[in-house]
Amino acid sequence: MFPTTTVDAEQMRKRGYNNLGMALMAENPAFATATNSPVGTQGSYGAGQFLPNMFNLGAQRTLSLVDGMRFVSDASSSMFGAVGGSPVDASVLPMSMVKKVDTMAIGGAPIYGSDAIAGTINYQLIDDFQGVRVNGQGGFTQRRDDGNYQLSLLTGTHFDHDRGSVVFDAEWNRQYALPVSSRSYWAGQNQQVYLQNPNANGKYQYVLGRNSRSTIYTTSGIPAVADGLPTYLGQNDVGVTNAAGQNLIFSHNGKSLIPFNPGTPSSDGIDAFGGNGYAQNAYGNIMSPWQRLNLTSIMKYDFTPHLHGKIEGFYQQGESVGASTSGYYNTALFGSAMVGPADPTTGNANGNLALSTSNPYLTSAERTTIVNALKANGSPTDTFYLARNSADYALDRFITDNRLFRFVGDLDGDFNLGHRNFVWKAIGTYGQSYSRTFQPEIVTQNYENALDATTNASGQIVCAPHTSSPLATVSSNCSPLNPFGVGQASRAATDYITASTSQTQLNAQFDIIANVQSKIATLPAGDIRYVLGYEHRREGFDFNPGAFEQGQDIGNGQYAPYGALIPVMPTSGAYHTHEAFGELDVPLVSPKMHMAGVYNLAAHGAARYVYNSATGGFVTYSAGGAYSPTRDITFKGNYTHALRAPSVMELYAPRGSSYDYGNDPCSTQFIDSGPNPATRAANCAKAGIPRGGFQSNINNYTVLGTASGNSHLRNETANSFEGGVLLTPRWVPGLSIQSMFTDVLLKHEIVSLGVQDLMDACYDSASYPNVNLSGQNVCNAFTRDSASHQITDFNDGYYNIAQSHMQALQSSLTYDLPLRRVGLPDTAGELVTTVNYVHYVNYTQTYLAASYTEYGSTAVPQDNFTANFNYYRGPFNFQWQMQYYGKSKYALNVLNNVYQNDTFKQYFMFNMSAGYQFAQHYNVNFSMNNVFDAKPQYPYVGSLQRYYDAVIGRSFNISVQAEF
Repeated sequence: MFPTTTVDAEQMRKRGYNNLGMALMAENPAFATATNSPVGTQGSYGAGQFLPNMFNLGAQRTLSLVDGMRFVSDASSSMFGAVGGSPVDASVLPMSMVKKVDTMAIGGAPIYGSDAIAGTINYQLIDDFQGVRVNGQGGFTQRRDDGNYQLSLLTGTHFDHDRGSVVFDAEWNRQYALPVSSRSYWAGQNQQVYLQNPNANGKYQYVLGRNSRSTIYTTSGIPAVADGLPTYLGQNDVGVTNAAGQNLIFSHNGKSLIPFNPGTPSSDGIDAFGGNGYAQNAYGNIMSPWQRLNLTSIMKYDFTPHLHGKIEGFYQQGESVGASTSGYYNTALFGSAMVGPADPTTGNANGNLALSTSNPYLTSAERTTIVNALKANGSPTDTFYLARNSADYALDRFITDNRLFRFVGDLDGDFNLGHRNFVWKAIGTYGQSYSRTFQPEIVTQNYENALDATTNASGQIVCAPHTSSPLATVSSNCSPLNPFGVGQASRAATDYITASTSQTQLNAQFDIIANVQSKIATLPAGDIRYVLGYEHRREGFDFNPGAFEQGQDIGNGQYAPYGALIPVMPTSGAYHTHEAFGELDVPLVSPKMHMAGVYNLAAHGAARYVYNSATGGFVTYSAGGAYSPTRDITFKGNYTHALRAPSVMELYAPRGSSYDYGNDPCSTQFIDSGPNPATRAANCAKAGIPRGGFQSNINNYTVLGTASGNSHLRNETANSFEGGVLLTPRWVPGLSIQSMFTDVLLKHEIVSLGVQDLMDACYDSASYPNVNLSGQNVCNAFTRDSASHQITDFNDGYYNIAQSHMQALQSSLTYDLPLRRVGLPDTAGELVTTVNYVHYVNYTQTYLAASYTEYGSTAVPQDNFTANFNYYRGPFNFQWQMQYYGKSKYALNVLNNVYQNDTFKQYFMFNMSAGYQFAQHYNVNFSMNNVFDAKPQYPYVGSLQRYYDAVIGRSFNISVQAEF
């Protein structure tokens, strides 16, 4: 009844995918960029995950099933996880075991329950196979990087006279890292970025340029004579200068002070185009590395013709790496300086380094220059300050190890009672996902100890005597650290200041379903059939941040950080459901009735009652039908009322510290933006913030505040409609065209109001300054400094306050043309064309009376299609694929004068594959992605996920398969 889009195993093999999530995003335009992906920056505690995101409504609103059953999530329940929900990571499923992937836009909620708001994905596994299939594939780019390979073994047999069967699959996948340095022009140090216009009177607030740098710190270090920014707007502030007035920085080897080149500073005062400041975009991965082992087995047995059993076992073990792009900051922008090991609770772990001018790692020339600068500034000559980004301390990645297992037991059969046949099924599922994330972190107290270097009686450089942190580091022996230059710190010093931290996540899912189906009565068109069932599900989540991230217990429930990270609290919880459901199919007219004007007419209805122990009872339902006036055309439509229950994290995450940033609506760049610029400007004026000239730090750098879950959250609800037409004209054999209009109205949407949202909600409201949300004044959820107007604190949280309205047109075409129809011989082969297309008609999110457009960006282009043109002739096959992204914007909901060249042109990319079967047992397939090496569209600053193949350039994949 509900239209589906299918991606089958043959298509995935042709294209050489090694990740189901990447396959879905490329083949089905209904999928926006993933909520978390191995492409680009990884979500915290979720390296390597691919969380599918239908219609950009969020991965937590896309329900994933395996053979119609729920699958355990491995998403983190921490406040700092990648997503506020429990979606399934598509990358943990074995490619070699998947038969096909069906996607249904709406209508899944009353059939499967919570989470199916945006749509439902059903991964169907191979459960019947005889023989042995061995497959090996590998891929790489024309630059011989971005390597990946996959090895798999699928074997199966029947036994006991075909009453039973067993299938076993083993798969090993590995993806190598692709650092941004390998494509620095498109995704690294030299990529094009937006910075605030250096010309304050320029047409655009943000202008494009390459080689962006920070001017307030470098990796080698910028010395300062006071606890402030050494440079600002490219000019000296409290830095150390030479006779020509140039700011000085430490050389690469730390043995001299050299002039600082500020480049062309932006108007924010802290970034620039060019120069020799810190190149933040030079760090990170385009593709993060991962490796996975999957073992899957399915056994079926027919006990009798009326009783069947099935057992499934699934095990996955993997390792994924997430690269950081930030380094370890020490700058006055983040607070006062670290004041020394005597009292590690004062100062700020990310503030300037306060160092002694007697530091033995200083050369005599450096010391003289610094002391003279301190004297000239009237400052004490025993201490100076250092602004530094310590990207050279090997703190650039985190590793997530995960293990996942799942068992499914299935009994089904049928029986006759009262002249009716009843078909029944009972399924039990248990799954558990365990992950552990490792990351090196600097322990502040030991860092300060190591920086306090001196010399002993023998003239050796040693640590001054201090007490080490109670938290264990890699080495317990203090070794002095040289912070001057790049890579000058010894291994012993970095081992002393670094703790190997770990955080764990344990998710468990237990699910049992029982249903029975039969017929109620027989109509002239056929049987009225029903399904009745019951489901009980329990979901449990437990996140443990580990000793370092939780911090040191200082009593009264308070924790002090061991390092620069804010204390992260554990999050755990569970809920269970009792669910009763039913479905009804009513055939009203069938072809055999030969009714004029009605070839076929059928109705379908489904309903489910859900009692959730956390949020109470709820009913979800769906009703629809199909009408065919002739055999050539069918009209379909259905209406669905769906729900999503809040996750454990959204409900129970304890209040803790949080760093956040956003576009300050009262800042010069954004005061004329928003849904009602006049209202925004008037409210900022009421707040005493001067119009014009105000540069808010939070636009570019994070501020410390707090965040938590909300135990009072309600279920999200969605009223959805889907209607369209299916054409299968007899006069064009093999042609099928389907077009469906999908309308999803999501209410009581759970959103995390970050500081950006809080500021927007406050200043864009006509009721400022009394903007109430759940009994609280949003304008009181953040504070400003009365003199500088900078944001000093905020209080983030989850609320049922938003409403999203998404309307999209999905169209698909399939045309199978044997060439004999055009007069060629039977041996000429056949052409098969498939096209999947999505056009967003409207997609807005509304909260607190302000509406924001959510489509038309490079992540979610308004128009997007994938077309496959296939040719088959005997053992040979060839495919030409075209992918299209329509014209889009870099930033939505801003005025045209905010970003220079904000519009991306439409983009085409072409891929091809060719395969051949020989000796009946062997298949070889070659594929080439981005055949013409098409690069990202100007201005080259779009979504890395969307333009991934454009960034990496032309790439190849070869697979060899043997089957006996």
